Amino acid sequence: MSEPLPEPNLAIDAVALRPEEKKYLDEHSLKKPMGTTHIWSLGVGAVITGEYFGWNGGLGVAGPTGMLIASLFVCALYMAWVLALSELSVAMPFAGGPLAYGRRAVGPWLGFVMGWSMFLECLFAAIGTGIATGGCVYFVLSLLFPEISKAEATTAAALVTVALFALLQWIGAKEQAKIMEWMTYGAIFALVWFWIACIPGVKIERILTEPLLTNGWLGVLKAIPYAIWWLVIIESVALAAEEAHEPHRSIPRGLMLAQITLIVLVVLTWFFASAAGNDYRVTGDGVKIPFPLQWVYREVWPDPQHTPHLIAFSVFAIFGMIASYNGMLYAVSRQSFAMGRAGYLPSILGHVHPVRRTPDISIFVWSLVIAGFVVWGYYNEAAVTVAVLTCNLTALIWYVLAMICLFVLRVKEPNMPRPYKVPLYPFLPALVIVMSLFAALVYGWLNEPVVLWLTLAMYAIGLTYFFGYARTRLATAAPEELTARPSSPGDAADNGR
Repeated sequence: MSEPLPEPNLAIDAVALRPEEKKYLDEHSLKKPMGTTHIWSLGVGAVITGEYFGWNGGLGVAGPTGMLIASLFVCALYMAWVLALSELSVAMPFAGGPLAYGRRAVGPWLGFVMGWSMFLECLFAAIGTGIATGGCVYFVLSLLFPEISKAEATTAAALVTVALFALLQWIGAKEQAKIMEWMTYGAIFALVWFWIACIPGVKIERILTEPLLTNGWLGVLKAIPYAIWWLVIIESVALAAEEAHEPHRSIPRGLMLAQITLIVLVVLTWFFASAAGNDYRVTGDGVKIPFPLQWVYREVWPDPQHTPHLIAFSVFAIFGMIASYNGMLYAVSRQSFAMGRAGYLPSILGHVHPVRRTPDISIFVWSLVIAGFVVWGYYNEAAVTVAVLTCNLTALIWYVLAMICLFVLRVKEPNMPRPYKVPLYPFLPALVIVMSLFAALVYGWLNEPVVLWLTLAMYAIGLTYFFGYARTRLATAAPEELTARPSSPGDAADNGR
């Protein structure tokens, strides 16, 4: 049975659609089973892997206090970000998210750049988390079978993760959302377990180092790219707006609750990992020690008789990894689906399963791509770090562009329906722009050249496809295109084209 169109007062005037447009939307519609709790679990679950790995590279370059300062900067950025993003997400509740914002504010070219940016962000996040999940499984297996091969076990476990969650995503949005909710509870439980287990090993002097900022303010700046991993991808919740029931309520509430939850998790995890570890620099090497919580846990409880509860904790920690991978695959497939449905990417990616109403082709195509990168990780131990930092950089690019769109639409379309408006306008969106640009400049100044070159290559590929092929073949009946139509019935010009 076909799902109803999005509510007309939010985005599309269904009465004004031509029959062929209604048919196109009906064939490419998604179900709407998600409420506030599902949005919260998607937001927390997609991000919670950041508490388990990736962020700890900042400890090695900034020390505990410097890492805390960098982390609080990022927490402030993301709090402002989710408040501002909710206005755009609710006004244009489409799976395309950034594509719709840029398309309506400026035109197809900006819609593509924003959609492509978020797609790359989510794809590289999924790659890094998929490989890291395999590594987390290997850690557990190594405690049981010390002779097991690290590279082979990591790769095999990562590939199994990719396959299982491709199947789960294909089954349906409601089913994956429910499983996501329980995996999120399990991931939070594991963090609480870690905090309690670390209490005997806490020594405040490990945080109050001499000097307090071990590498000065330069170290704090160097830690920002790693600190972003704490919270990056929470904006994937915006892509759920098309599958959310009453998005004008569930999206802002779910995002805010998720962000508050994550800030608490960030601060407590930083504290116990830094204060209970014997040497903060040990947990600061993102390549040699990819799983700081398990490493610190073993430092606090080194006796072999405690290995069983280290194994139990590590099993629960896997919940955090797979919950995030599931959320990231959700975001990758929805962004790809929306861009394919609208013609910005190959139209086959916009296919919807006729019964399950899930973007089946996008799910399986990008799962195969992720699997290819997992195999690459078998030969390159730095693959996770490169994927994490590439994800973070592409995220910052579209944060800035999204806030520019918010300003443009406030001026260009003051009467556009906005069931939710960002508080403290224009200061909050402006703050997001300034903080995101600052973080992006830190990348350009301090980061590894491979991340910058990889990012530039991905944009070159995407823009070549758009301007060389897709620009003249957009699907005018796609929601992101329909909502960009001029409001005046007599205006035949195609807005932005």
